[in-house]
Amino acid sequence: MRMLVGEKFRTIGFSLKSLRRRITYSDGFINFLASLAVFVITCYTKTLRIRYYFHPDFLRLDRTKVFYGFWHGRQFLLVPSFGNWHISIMSDLSWAGEIQTRILSRFGYVIVRGSSKRKGAQALLTMKKVIENGAAGGFALDGPSGPIYKSKPGILFLAQKMGYPIIPLTASADQAWILKKTWCRYLLPKPFARCYVAMGKPIRVLKGNVGPTSEELDRILIDWTAQIDRKVGRISPWKQN
Repeated sequence: MRMLVGEKFRTIGFSLKSLRRRITYSDGFINFLASLAVFVITCYTKTLRIRYYFHPDFLRLDRTKVFYGFWHGRQFLLVPSFGNWHISIMSDLSWAGEIQTRILSRFGYVIVRGSSKRKGAQALLTMKKVIENGAAGGFALDGPSGPIYKSKPGILFLAQKMGYPIIPLTASADQAWILKKTWCRYLLPKPFARCYVAMGKPIRVLKGNVGPTSEELDRILIDWTAQIDRKVGRISPWKQN
């Protein structure tokens, strides 16, 4: 008798789990989450006081023929800032990646599906074709899952193939929450925070040349982010180490 009752509850539990999965993975539910996120991000961003800085050398470039490199944990302010710049971004093939894809698409980004862990080579080739057709490339260097502040080779591979410069891109805020349970220590500005979004000096990469190493690229973006942190009076994580 107890075995029958237990089996019945297990069947009910499996059915509920299956139902929940069908709902959460449905196209309608994903669209709802993406639309809600875009609305919240747009409204939230309007409470922030954002200043922008573009290095003079960047302003002389064709901004569709560059690669933007940023840390995964500093991307919140970037998403609503550059949606109309025709930038292609890689998004993971997971469920969360599907939601991210629809959010970024609504802001205006060109999305290529794939990651360093899943169909990475195919995604890089697809992104190369997209870029050749007139889009810039954007990379969360340490995404999608770390390790933190350690760049993946994709951006250097494409920059060397195409001869496009890499633009260090970062953001900071004087008042922000650091989401410590996220692997990337995601920085979320508090409402009405004073924020800074900044593009640094282009890193020149000649076509076919070896160019900078991943370690050198990491150091440049770390130093640039620390500099922008200081501009808003924020103590950088690297200064604390």
